[in-house]
Amino acid sequence: MRKLILGILGLGLCFTGIAQEIATQKKDAFEGVKSIKVDGDFCAVNITGSKNSKVSFEGEIKAEENKDQYKLETSLTDGVLSIKVETPAQWRSHWGEINLSIPKSLNVEINTQSGKVEAVDLEGINLNVVSKSGHVVLRNFEGAVYSDSPAGDLKVDGMKGALKGKTKSGSVIISNVAGDCDITNNKGESIINNIKGNLTVWGGAGTQEIENVEGNVKLKSTSGDTKLSLAKGNISCRLFDGAIKLFNTEGVHEIETSTGTITGTRVHFTGSSSITSTEGNVKIQMSSKENLAFVLKSDNSYLRAMGKSKKKSLKIGKGDIVITGTSTSGSQAYY
Repeated sequence: MRKLILGILGLGLCFTGIAQEIATQKKDAFEGVKSIKVDGDFCAVNITGSKNSKVSFEGEIKAEENKDQYKLETSLTDGVLSIKVETPAQWRSHWGEINLSIPKSLNVEINTQSGKVEAVDLEGINLNVVSKSGHVVLRNFEGAVYSDSPAGDLKVDGMKGALKGKTKSGSVIISNVAGDCDITNNKGESIINNIKGNLTVWGGAGTQEIENVEGNVKLKSTSGDTKLSLAKGNISCRLFDGAIKLFNTEGVHEIETSTGTITGTRVHFTGSSSITSTEGNVKIQMSSKENLAFVLKSDNSYLRAMGKSKKKSLKIGKGDIVITGTSTSGSQAYY
């Protein structure tokens, strides 16, 4: 029976492979290109850097039916290379790939419906990607990037330059970036580390894990926990429903959550800061207690700082750096 099942599966895969055949192929090279515009539709777009002054293009489309109606159109006008995928009105299944090898210092604009966009080993490139559901992957990239892929993931590993990325339901995984990052992620998780530059993450219903940032940090989320570690710069973190965890952070802190707890380990306040919680408790272990003063308030919970404890209101210390703590039903402790 097992052999019969495997045979049937293999036969099905064989028929599937035979059904989808090459609809069109194209290969070309272009001189004098200043910018590239790709309308990739369902095709994956792969871009790699080249020392050659020419832009090399290869494309292939496979389809199950109406193969004669698929086209890969290319044109070069006034330094603008246009690449467009044309599809029939009706189709059953298709696959496509566009490969570009490009020199440095170009403007590249890519629009796709579902195709993955991957850019590797590029220098001096201004990249603009808009994709409805395709993933966007960057590796060893130098330049500026704007990426908007509502249902796709954004993955970056190794970049120099400014990054602005948007997704509604995809995950964001970013590491090793020298430059400012501005990320919007409505539902998926965000895992970001090793950033030398300012970082902004506007999150929705997903967790955030941020580690090793040398620059100002702004984090915002409606639900989902946030963890920030090894950050040096002004820090602003606002959550509606979720816990905030800080580890080895240094700078001016503005931390706020409605229903989650706020905990910190080795927190260093370099300027007057505010900690606000509605329902959750606040517990901060500081790496330095010098030059601090505390102004703490709570509706009915205990407050503790500098070895003193009091209910509802505690004002203590004569330092220039004032820590303002406000909570409704949660306790506060700074030690």
